[in-house]
Amino acid sequence: MTKCAIKNLNPGDRFGYGMKSAIVLDKMDDGVLCMVVDENYQCEFDKDNNNNFVASTLRRELDSDYAQQWLNEGANFRDFEAMEVDLTADDGLDDYGTCTCFFAPRTCDQHRKYRKLIPNCDNWEWTATPFSTNNVRAVNTDGSLHYSLAHYAYWVRPLFKLKPDTEVEVDTTNSVEESSLMDVMRKLVDEHGFPEVMDTLAKVIA
Repeated sequence: MTKCAIKNLNPGDRFGYGMKSAIVLDKMDDGVLCMVVDENYQCEFDKDNNNNFVASTLRRELDSDYAQQWLNEGANFRDFEAMEVDLTADDGLDDYGTCTCFFAPRTCDQHRKYRKLIPNCDNWEWTATPFSTNNVRAVNTDGSLHYSLAHYAYWVRPLFKLKPDTEVEVDTTNSVEESSLMDVMRKLVDEHGFPEVMDTLAKVIA
């Protein structure tokens, strides 16, 4: 395992941070959107069957016990960026608005957007998207979207956002260095043109 800045990873790359295994989903202007994988954290969405993530048991657990455990395992709170979570319901109603937090299950829209990057889970997982009155959208083990009453306990693999310069651990076999080199080559070609870059490279090799 070697260390590198999270900004040097690409969507789909896996990395370790604070004793957790995670995957890069997207690069954004204010940080890198990631998701915890290979974890079986389980919690009710809400003990009172409330399907609004803002006031849910799950949000409180992620902000307290889950966050504290991660900090105890080596995470640094200053590495995280707050996320805005869109709580638009499955039918399009936006009564719940948005929620700003550091950890949250993915929404249905995020699940669809990053579906090809997200590995399936061995159990049902919560999303943050409400469905009907007391129901919440959940993800089945095959990756398909279903719904469930909010008082059930399902698994959660939270999304989180890291600042670009945050150091993470990567397995050198995931081609991070190769990807970074390709990014450099593309930039040089854009700035100087392909013939000049290749001519310089040939002189270096010689």
